[in-house]
Amino acid sequence: MTIKTKLALGLVLLFGLLLVVSILGMFSVYTLSGDSGAILKDNYQSLGYVQQMQSALGKPEFDPASAALFGHYLEQQRRNITEPGEGDATEQLVQDFERLRSNPGDSLARLRMHEQLLLISDLNLRAIDRKNALALRTAEQTYTALSIIATFCLIIGFVFLLNFPQYIADPIRRLTEGIREIAQGNYRQRIHLKRHDEFGELTAAFNALAAKLDAYEHSNLALLMFEKKRLETIIGAMHDPVIGLDEHQNVLFANEPARALLHLSADKLIGKDAREVALTNDLLRALLKHMTQPGVEPIKIFADGKESFFMLEALDIVAPSGADQEEKKAIGHVLILKNVTAFRERDLAKTNFIATISHELKTPISSIKMGLKLLRDTRVGTLNDEQQHLLYQLDDDAGRLLAITGELLKIAQAESGNIQLNIIPVAPKNIIETAQQVLFGLAKDKNVAIEISEIPEETLRVQADEDKSVWVLVNLLANAIRHSPSGKIVRMSAVVRQDRLRFAVRDEGPGIPEEFHSRIFDRFFQVPGSGSNGSGLGLAISREFVWAMGGEIGLESAPGKGSLFWFELPVVQGTEHVGGISYSKTS
Repeated sequence: MTIKTKLALGLVLLFGLLLVVSILGMFSVYTLSGDSGAILKDNYQSLGYVQQMQSALGKPEFDPASAALFGHYLEQQRRNITEPGEGDATEQLVQDFERLRSNPGDSLARLRMHEQLLLISDLNLRAIDRKNALALRTAEQTYTALSIIATFCLIIGFVFLLNFPQYIADPIRRLTEGIREIAQGNYRQRIHLKRHDEFGELTAAFNALAAKLDAYEHSNLALLMFEKKRLETIIGAMHDPVIGLDEHQNVLFANEPARALLHLSADKLIGKDAREVALTNDLLRALLKHMTQPGVEPIKIFADGKESFFMLEALDIVAPSGADQEEKKAIGHVLILKNVTAFRERDLAKTNFIATISHELKTPISSIKMGLKLLRDTRVGTLNDEQQHLLYQLDDDAGRLLAITGELLKIAQAESGNIQLNIIPVAPKNIIETAQQVLFGLAKDKNVAIEISEIPEETLRVQADEDKSVWVLVNLLANAIRHSPSGKIVRMSAVVRQDRLRFAVRDEGPGIPEEFHSRIFDRFFQVPGSGSNGSGLGLAISREFVWAMGGEIGLESAPGKGSLFWFELPVVQGTEHVGGISYSKTS
């Protein structure tokens, strides 16, 4: 039987009980009303007739009017005979009435009429008493019957109301508890409910689902353990140190190279709070610092009996949060230390090689330029026009080779971390005017005007190496002049921005597409289609010089809107003089 059918039957039962009580009550009221009506209709009317006849008979003279009145009520009484003996008394009264009407002076007939009237009155009074007693008994019986039936219906309704909600709510409660257990991962939960309705079907489906979830969990447990072992084996086989942290920075795993690098055993590292371990381990403390503040420089660590360099790669592990698959939350971190010592050594060897070659090339190139200068001297001998033109070309090529070797030496110094700086308070005006004077001839040849739009007050100073700062500004200004169309203006400015001074050079050239902005300061990079015949080292060297002086460099450019190159240097705080220092990136 379905729940719907049971609910319908329960409501029908309650409706039936209410209907039974209502019908019985109405029937009882109707019965009592009928009995009372019968008493009023029959007996009380007879008593009224008797009273009217006694009134007519009681007059001293029984005249025709009294006789007519008496006869009228006597006829009504003859039609309302209801009690045993009442008919005989009425007939006797009729005979005596006839005798009295024929002989008004017959006292015996009058006396007998009084007796018959008293008899009829007595019969009706006793009938009223009897019917009243019957009505009382009927009322008592009806009350008793209604009480019994109402009590029975109340008991049935109370039992129904007491048990039926529990009958419905208990399976729901047990299903809710079972679902809560399943949600908490207790797949062994089962609901034992012997029902043959919808709840029974739902319970069977729930138990089947729990059984499948339990089987799925146990069937995948071995697979998960196998995958965990395989992952641990893979991590353990990696030559690079690997450390795994959870979202609370507890150490989940660390392979052998990581433990060897930290000089910690597994029991002192795995499962521990990395921040607590870092209190007594300098390397782990440095790794946690670099994880939150990543840098581009490698970390120098003394390992394998020598100085080694490692690049830290911190990976954030994220997972979907709750029901919303798009929302992510961090559940851990993986720190990977890549040993770049060999690359560092090769890069240093390459830098030393470039520096050596550049240094060695400067001497013969200088000798070539000296020889070319002597050849152009008329005291040595005269040359024809073709020979003069050839000498000028050779001189330009030699000058270009000398400039390239100079730039290679500067970039080699930057890479080796041996940029020699003489940082002192410098007036920005001196840097700008020197750069303008150096490139006055180039700007004139290109028919480009140099305009100084903004310059700070005379008393302001920046912490910088004056020669390196001038070199950077000259390089930016030279690039702007080369890429500006004839007749345009190149603008220079120096504006204070908080605790830094920004030198800026704006041109009206073709601009640089955004996809090349991140590579414009790379070595040997040139914007495709720019038509530049340079080495591609000027901006890279400029960046190294600016970084060495504690500043920043960047650009703002878009195709067709020109370019704005800028670099910032720290402003001198107070009047303290800072002498020359030697800057080293690896120190």
